[in-house]
Amino acid sequence: MRKPLLIHAFFLFISFFIYFQSSNGGPTYLIWNMTLALIAYDSAVLTLLFKKQRWLYPLFLIVWLGFFPNTFYMITDLVHMTWAADVLSQPNVLLLFFAFVFSIFFAVFCGLESWTLVKGRWQLSWYLELLLTAGLSFISGLAIYIGRYDRLNTWDLLAQPQLVLQKLWSALQQERLPFVAGFALLQFMCLVFSAKENKK
Repeated sequence: MRKPLLIHAFFLFISFFIYFQSSNGGPTYLIWNMTLALIAYDSAVLTLLFKKQRWLYPLFLIVWLGFFPNTFYMITDLVHMTWAADVLSQPNVLLLFFAFVFSIFFAVFCGLESWTLVKGRWQLSWYLELLLTAGLSFISGLAIYIGRYDRLNTWDLLAQPQLVLQKLWSALQQERLPFVAGFALLQFMCLVFSAKENKK
């Protein structure tokens, strides 16, 4: 279990780095967004630890699926980097840039690693794995849209399930599909790149 420990160490390091940058305008909300991504990873780890527990495994799997979109959602935080043109000329801006980059990459890697852990138990054929990866990417793309534009969160699945379903459906409207499709394709590409060769 060395890897999970290292991943949590990275989380603490990046969080402290962001916190100390807050005096220079550093966005502390990145720490919260990283926490949501880490929950997705931890849930995937727990599916392995409790894979023989019939009632715990499905629970952790559902939690993982609910939090997975938070991993790639952090890419949307790039919209806040309006100061990026000053990165090379101002040292303080450079540190702020790294705060964003480290946190975003951390979240995306949590998503990639969590999917690797979850699907590893299933012994899937290559075409079924590809199909599930595409489905996960599309659903996550919808969730990222309603998270960014409708400001819904993962816990709204329990607090306002009907509203979440309504917003997911509305995200399929034509003018919103470029965002959804773009994020779905981005996730699909990243998940395929990170996948191990499946010879089945």
